[in-house]
Amino acid sequence: MDMHIIIDATTTQDQLSYAGIGQYTKSIIFALVKAFPQTQYSILLFDEKVSTLEPIIESFKNVKIERVGKCRLNDYKNDIYYLTQILPVINKIKTKDSIYYCPYFWRNFPSYTMPTVLFVHDMNLPMFNMYSQQSNIHNFIRKIQYWLTLNKAMKCKYIVTNSQTSLDDFLRYYPQYPKSNTCVSYLGADMEEKEVNISNVLPKDYKERKYVIYLGGALNWTKNTDGVIKGYAEFLKLLDPNKKPPYLIIAGKIFKDESKKEVQEFHRLISELGIEESVIFTGFYKDEEKFSLLKNAFAFMHLALYEGFGISPLEAIRSKTPTVIHESNVYKEVFKDMAIFVNGKDEKEVGKTLYDIYTNPNKYKEKLEKAYILSKKYSWEATAEKTHKVFESIANDCN
Repeated sequence: MDMHIIIDATTTQDQLSYAGIGQYTKSIIFALVKAFPQTQYSILLFDEKVSTLEPIIESFKNVKIERVGKCRLNDYKNDIYYLTQILPVINKIKTKDSIYYCPYFWRNFPSYTMPTVLFVHDMNLPMFNMYSQQSNIHNFIRKIQYWLTLNKAMKCKYIVTNSQTSLDDFLRYYPQYPKSNTCVSYLGADMEEKEVNISNVLPKDYKERKYVIYLGGALNWTKNTDGVIKGYAEFLKLLDPNKKPPYLIIAGKIFKDESKKEVQEFHRLISELGIEESVIFTGFYKDEEKFSLLKNAFAFMHLALYEGFGISPLEAIRSKTPTVIHESNVYKEVFKDMAIFVNGKDEKEVGKTLYDIYTNPNKYKEKLEKAYILSKKYSWEATAEKTHKVFESIANDCN
């Protein structure tokens, strides 16, 4: 079957490239072009920005990179940019066999003019009425943008989500959308399970002092990074004050960008708790270092209050590291029997759980081995296969 899929991959080039959305876009496109060489893909990218995706797909014969101009995206100009620079490129390259796949709805999509598949990561913004952390006015503007864009989802041929929880949340807001045109496609982890030298990333004494780790590509209140810090502070209170405590490693480029207000507030909380000496920010780290960073930690913390899936916890489980996550519906759905669940808003419970893992590591060995095996059911190959079946279904309906 001849198919032509157009995909906006600009999230692999901007500030989202190392967040979950950027990781998803990179991984699903690579998996699709590799698994389905008979399908032609047009990948939309900015002119000048380096992409995490482009180097790994440019050699495939079924891929063509289409440039959409210089990166001028910001909160207020998304729609203008889409209409003036992205949509003209789409209209120029689309054919009667074309299907548009939108991995991130903020980039907008042409659901009124061509068959469109929309991937919905989560519905956290309307659920918590938190569209921006900058100001009330900014929050209001973003709210209008969000609903104007998402209302176009009613014209999409198919909605794909990364969990049943996300799909249920979407249908709660849009009960009129036909459930038969939706599907759940769980995500995967493309991290290579190979240890490398990480002595240049961590303190020299990390092996002696040990560490608990948090990985992050975004900083907002739903990620509950404050809960991570407060839980770690409670853990320190349970330790022998005469010994140097394990580190808390905060890995991610965003946490070193102190020009951002939320980053400044995050660092201020650490200072107020008096734990600066034992909190280490790695800044940017290479993809090939991720497995070793996770593997050598005595525990991994991820206390997000709401997410659609959670790639980082899956990666930690693949590293056979005790994974402490918030007891949210989606995590219980995705990571049942694989993780250690806590109330992420109760720092004392988090602290006690970390202490138990730290002082009783053998207690969790059997669970970690079972979790590793269970986690193998999530793969990008399976995600790509399910997504491609959606494309095939639309193509059959259109013929």
